[in-house]
Amino acid sequence: MSAPREGPSVSQTPARLSGKAGDSREAPGAYTQRTMETQAVDTAGWARSRGMRRMRAALQSSLLFPALSSFCRLDIRDRDQLRVLNGPAVFVANHVSALDAVVMAEALPPRYRNRSVVVAAADSIFKRKWEARLAQVTVDAFPIPRGGGARAHLDYLKELLHNNWSVIIFPEGRLTATGAIGTFRKGAAILAMDTGVPIVPAYVDGMFEVMPRFRRVPRPGRVMVTFAGPIPAEPDDDYDTYIARVEATVRRLAGPKGIEVEPPSAGSRSEGPNYWY
Repeated sequence: MSAPREGPSVSQTPARLSGKAGDSREAPGAYTQRTMETQAVDTAGWARSRGMRRMRAALQSSLLFPALSSFCRLDIRDRDQLRVLNGPAVFVANHVSALDAVVMAEALPPRYRNRSVVVAAADSIFKRKWEARLAQVTVDAFPIPRGGGARAHLDYLKELLHNNWSVIIFPEGRLTATGAIGTFRKGAAILAMDTGVPIVPAYVDGMFEVMPRFRRVPRPGRVMVTFAGPIPAEPDDDYDTYIARVEATVRRLAGPKGIEVEPPSAGSRSEGPNYWY
């Protein structure tokens, strides 16, 4: 795969496809100029440079993954289903721990691990510069605002997908407080449908016991990541029906744990009408 341009322009957006009501899919590669109405995006192209990717791979294999294994025994199930992929994908999983990005990075095959961006909330780790840099260096985290104004960030992620990068996203948009799976937001469906790539669902089991959202120090435990096969959008899908099928697949992977639904967080500004990811 050829490396994408560092820091691609975010002042372009794919042209919309006409179709049924509610169908706002975009034609991959059919870019038209427009004026951005949302905040400027710091693309952090340095985090995707060839040198940084090599350094990240070395840090992961020598420090990050061994540190994770010191308290977390990671098992990966059905990863062979990813062999049918021949291009980029949007990888989604339930969100139970601050370490989910590290777990997902280790669970992916190297050919995706080394060319994936992890979507992270701009109002969490990216509030602290040192923590933001650490996340960018170790897992190539990319911030998305949760209270609106995310269109330019979304367009940048689409361009990365067009350039053979993949995206890791936790579509609940927040860490679970109970261990149950929350309702999936449609950001992953927007990215996948507008660029013509499939969504690959995964279920992370055990991280809630190892390091839930309110715990600062991890406990030893066993964690399993189970993959499902890639799910392409169907011709009659819209964003909502597509992400609903993906959520149902993750719940199926979870077995009995997938029945309970995480209640919405009361009073969170990230739950407003513009909250997409």
